This record gives sequence, C-alpha cells and structure tokens, in this order.
Amino acid sequence: MIKLVNELNEKSFKIVVVNDGSSSKYNTIFEPISSIAHVISYENNYGKGYALKQGLKYIKESYIGNYIVVTLDCDGQHTVKDAKRLCNIAQKNPNAIITGKRIRGKHTPIRSRLGNSITRLLYHIATGINIYDTQTGLRAFNNNLIDTLLNISGDRYEYEMNVLLILPSRGIKIIEIEIEVIYIDNNSGSHFNTVTDARRIFKQILKFMLKGDKNI
Repeated sequence: MIKLVNELNEKSFKIVVVNDGSSSKYNTIFEPISSIAHVISYENNYGKGYALKQGLKYIKESYIGNYIVVTLDCDGQHTVKDAKRLCNIAQKNPNAIITGKRIRGKHTPIRSRLGNSITRLLYHIATGINIYDTQTGLRAFNNNLIDTLLNISGDRYEYEMNVLLILPSRGIKIIEIEIEVIYIDNNSGSHFNTVTDARRIFKQILKFMLKGDKNI
C-alpha cells in the first residue's frame, strides 16, 4: 500500500486512505503516508462498503467543482497507470461508472475464477447485462455520482455488487476497460471470505431479482 500511495502522489493524485479498524500495530503502515494522503481511521472494522462510503463522504465535503474519483484496492492488484486510464475515460463519460476488467487465466486463483464466474452469471440473469468482472475494485466516476453511491445500501463486499445492480436501473452506464492482472502471493492479501462474503453478494442479487431497485 505504501508503494501504491507513493506512486499515486508522484502522478499528482489527491489521495484518501481509509483505515477500516486496523489495530495499532499497523500504525507503521499508515503513519509514513499521512504526509501525502488524508488517512481516515476508526476503531472497529465495518467492511469495504462502509469504508468506501466514508471516503466518499470526506471527498464530497472537501472538494468542490468537477472532478473524477477513482477507487483502488490496497493489496497491489491495481496499477496507477490503469487508474489514470480509467479517470480519463470517466472524464469523457460523466454519466457512467468505469470499471477495470481483469481477464481471468491459469494464473488467476481458483477462488477468484469460480466466484466471478458464478456472480457474472447471476448478475446477467438479474439484469440482462453482461459484465465480465463483477468483483473489480478499480472503478472511476464523475463526482456527480457520489450522492447516488452514498445512498446505495451495503457495508461489506456486497456494496460493490449493489452498485452494479442499481446504477443501470437509474440510467447510469457501466463501461468495462481491460486492465493488467496482478495477483501477489496467490492474492493472499485479500480479506474476501469465499463463503460469508459470497453469500452476502448472492443474497443481494436475489433480492434485486425479487424486489427490484428500491428494496435492495
């Protein structure tokens, strides 16, 4: 994460890092970047969706005018080069969310291949839309979408699926852009729980199929 933050700073990004309830032993990670990034910290772990929304709230309150937001995971999966590409495309498509598409292959951890294949199929059944990478954390969008994103439910990994379910139903396009695929140590840095988090995601898709946008 420190390497990623430094690279973002070199490319003149305004950086917001969310420390989602890490213990004090990780202060040695967050302290070195505090001079070049705004670090949001709180004591308890509430999940990725909650963390993303905390970051978006800070951005909304801190910046004015027209700008692009890009979200990146801290486990080394995303490159700054790809983040810049998505930002440029988002700037040209203010009524769309631009997502990074990772093409799966033999090098992809089996849990990632299996999980994305299942959610891709269920997502298509629920929406009629073909999205190759439903679990990507690299996403860019215009600031005019922040209010909509803040009002989408979900505090953990299901939040990102809810975003993909709800935005198209409100006329907001999803544009996928192929990105570099990086898995460090077989993606051991991921906190995604194959059983618990996958169940949350599938539950949200089912709710959307049965009840629609307003009740997800």
